[in-house]
Amino acid sequence: MAEHDANEPQGGESVNIEELIRAARKRTGLEEFDDDSFREPLELIVAEIDARPERETIANALRDEMIAALANRLRVADYLRQHPELGDAPLDVPVIVMGMPRTGTTILSCLLDCDPRWRSLLNWEAVDSVPPPTTATLRTDPRCVAKKAIQEKILPNIPFAVPHWEWADGPTECIFVQAQDFKALSWEARLASRAYADYLLDCDMSSAYDYQKKVMRVLQSQAPGRWVLKMPSHSLHFRWALEAFPDARFIWTHRNPYEALASLGTTISMGHRVALGHVDEEFIHDVYPHQIAEHANRPMRLRKSLPEDRILDVYCAELLKDPIAGMAGIYDWLGHDLTPEIEEAMRAWMGRDNERQAGRPSYSLDDFGWAEEEVAPLFGEYLETYPKAREA
Repeated sequence: MAEHDANEPQGGESVNIEELIRAARKRTGLEEFDDDSFREPLELIVAEIDARPERETIANALRDEMIAALANRLRVADYLRQHPELGDAPLDVPVIVMGMPRTGTTILSCLLDCDPRWRSLLNWEAVDSVPPPTTATLRTDPRCVAKKAIQEKILPNIPFAVPHWEWADGPTECIFVQAQDFKALSWEARLASRAYADYLLDCDMSSAYDYQKKVMRVLQSQAPGRWVLKMPSHSLHFRWALEAFPDARFIWTHRNPYEALASLGTTISMGHRVALGHVDEEFIHDVYPHQIAEHANRPMRLRKSLPEDRILDVYCAELLKDPIAGMAGIYDWLGHDLTPEIEEAMRAWMGRDNERQAGRPSYSLDDFGWAEEEVAPLFGEYLETYPKAREA
C-alpha cells in the first residue's frame, strides 16, 4: 500500500504540479520518470481544478490519487531501468473488450477472468505495479489482500447502490494504467471540465498506450500469460488501440445507446458527489451524449478497413439473458473450448455478483433532461448499422 508523508501537500491547499511531482519523488525515493508525456495533460487537469469554484473540494478528493499515479510511474520507470531486457519484451494480447460505457464490458471481463488460461489486468496491480507479483501471488500479494480488506469494510457502508465496482483481486480497466499518463476518462469523470473532456476526444493517445505496455511488461515479467484487456474507451481511442496491439481481436459490446447514456449519467453523478460535493447536471447533460456516441461511431467507421473476424459483436441484452450461452459463442469465435470447469467457475462468479447487481439504481434519460429526439441524431448511423443494439 502507498505510504503517506506528513510533508506531502495536504487538504486546503491548491494543487500545484511541481508539488505533486516532489511528493511522488519523496514517497518513492526515486527521481527519474520514463519520460514527461504526462506533463501536458496533468497541467491541464491542475489548471481546470484551479478554475472551478469547488477547487478545494476537488483538490482534496484527487490530490493523493494524482501523487499515487506519479509514484507508480516512477517505480515502473525504475524497474525497467533495472531490467532493460524487458524494454522490448513481446506482449501476447489476443483479446480486448471494448464498447460504449455501461454496455456489459465489466461482466464480460469478469467471466473471462474465471478462465485461468487468460491473464487479466487486476485492480490492485494496475496502480501498485512494483514489485510485480508472481503468478502464485497475483491474488494473494499482501498489497492485494490489504486493499480488498479495506474494500470489504467500505462497501457495506456506502449509502447508495454502486453501479460499478471492482474488487482488488478482480479484473480492472486499462484506464487506471493510462491514468498514470493523465489521459483517461477516470480523471474527466470527477473534473467536470469541458476543456479536459474535449482534450481527450482529440489528443494523441499514443503515449498512454506506450506507457500501458511498459506497465504490462513489468507485470508479466513475474506473472506471464495471454492478456485479456478491457476498457470501454478502447472504442473511443480505437485508432490508437489498433496501433498499440496489432494482433489483438476485439469483443465489442452493444446496447441501446439511450439506456447506456442514462446509466452513464447516473454513474458520473456519483463521481461528482465525491469530487465536487454536488452533481454538475448541466455538464453531464451537455458533454456525455456526444462522448458516448463517439465510443460507438469511431470503431464503426474504422471497422470497414479491418478483416471481418477482427471484431466480434456481443449484444448486452443477449449476454445478460443467458451469459453462459453468450460466453460459449465468444469461446467458439476465439477457437477455445468452454470446459465444464470454466462454466462452473463462471456460474459461481455470477452467483456471488447477483446480490450486488440487485441493488443497482434505476435511471432514465429524463434524469438529466435528455429527450430521445434530442440525442437521436448522434446515434442514427450506429442504430442503422447495428439495429439489434436497440433491444432492451
